[in-house]
Amino acid sequence: MKATNVKLGIFSLILFLSAFAPAAMAERIEPEKIAGSSWDYEWYIDLWLPSAPVTITHGDLEVELPETLRTLLRSLNFFSVMRFKASKGPIGFFVNPFYFNGSWEDEFKKPALAGREYKLNERVFLIDFGMSYEIGRWDIGKNGKSRELSLEPYAGFRYLLDNLTLKVGPGRISDGFKEYIQVESTSPIIGLQSRAQVTDSWDVLFVGDYGGFGVNDMDVSFQLATYFEYNFKWGKTKDKSARAYLGYRYLHLDHDNGETRLDLAAKGPVLGLGFVF
Repeated sequence: MKATNVKLGIFSLILFLSAFAPAAMAERIEPEKIAGSSWDYEWYIDLWLPSAPVTITHGDLEVELPETLRTLLRSLNFFSVMRFKASKGPIGFFVNPFYFNGSWEDEFKKPALAGREYKLNERVFLIDFGMSYEIGRWDIGKNGKSRELSLEPYAGFRYLLDNLTLKVGPGRISDGFKEYIQVESTSPIIGLQSRAQVTDSWDVLFVGDYGGFGVNDMDVSFQLATYFEYNFKWGKTKDKSARAYLGYRYLHLDHDNGETRLDLAAKGPVLGLGFVF
């Protein structure tokens, strides 16, 4: 699964660049200088609608949640997904917070707890933060039309805090019990963001990263996302000061601290609204 995910990310990047960069190297745009640039800010509000199958193993307990979007919505208490970025010339700083609170009720399907009901409440904080640097921008337009393609590697950290409260009902020969489980980790990520201007109003944004590397018990952390963005005027200061978008995001986390293992694969469509100012 891990090798497949990496290959998928590499293939997606190659496909993206192949589609939008045939003439890129011949028409490089001179980048803005840091000293002469003003600060630009971006704020995005995402509505992510994923299916998110997850396996949580804690000692002798193994809880499998093959969560579809429907069951996630039924168990949802609250969630929030946002992205923030501040840029000065080619340098950017980003913070992308995610919060989820949900509750489930089910019963164990595997011995030795088979047939016993459980209730699970989960609160997840996931924050990506770091720094990016635009290494190049090219004009890929044809017939006198200006179209830009940018390449922007980034590096940072992915912070995960997963708090779980597991209540297990009584069995035939034993009483019920309650378990408090916490998974916390801060691990590095490296990635690439690339935006291609398709028309005067439409852009395509690619984002992909890989991390974990066994740091703080995070074996693998992998993300891949593509967004189709529509730019429109909002206010009177810029021609393109807002973006409505539709895309798809995949996120995989594999964390194992020896006592608790969390294996998550979340994937699904994203729609939202962003502001540039």
